[in-house]
Amino acid sequence: MRNRFMIATLSTTLVLSGCASTDNKEKKDEKVVHKKKETMEVKQDAVSLPEEAETKHVVDATLSDLYTDEELLAYANDHINDFWHVYYCYMAGTFFEGTGDFGNTLITDPNIHSLQDIENVWYQYFSRRYPIPYMDINTNVYKEVPFWEENGQVYERYRIDGVVGSHLYFDHIEQKTDDEVWFSVYVEYVDGKIDDANQQWSFVYDGGQLKYGTIVRNNQ
Repeated sequence: MRNRFMIATLSTTLVLSGCASTDNKEKKDEKVVHKKKETMEVKQDAVSLPEEAETKHVVDATLSDLYTDEELLAYANDHINDFWHVYYCYMAGTFFEGTGDFGNTLITDPNIHSLQDIENVWYQYFSRRYPIPYMDINTNVYKEVPFWEENGQVYERYRIDGVVGSHLYFDHIEQKTDDEVWFSVYVEYVDGKIDDANQQWSFVYDGGQLKYGTIVRNNQ
């Protein structure tokens, strides 16, 4: 009788143990499923992050990307007078306010105290790609130095010259690179006559803006 009781008790224990094992297994399975679900959610979040290519900085665009040839030609013709004014007034030493005689004028502009100040103003208009041409008598059309320092003051040559009764304009693009465009210059006189100036003027895409480049004379 005692043996039967022990067998019955053992059977009950095994059944309960089996139930507990089953419950533990189910809980364990639930934890695994829950963990897998969390892992899947984390992976999903990772997939939704920006791709590496999207986080890279955009490469600077070329002139062809930014402007059509027609837009470049229109821009150049809108600025040709200012280009000419700055370039040749520097060459002649007539860009700044001053007082005195022709050929020896004291610059009175309050921002100009040295030749370096004059150069800094030049590069507000022109690209640093090219060296300053106005102080080099080999490139200066007047073959003389237009600015100089004397006794702690800055002077300018102050020459007046130019083509009277004419109109300069860019006719077409001569050549273009990723960051520079060259235009051929023509002269139209008051009588309607048009001449090829035999010059090419350039604009340089410099620091996110178009700046004046340089002037090359074809006959040189």
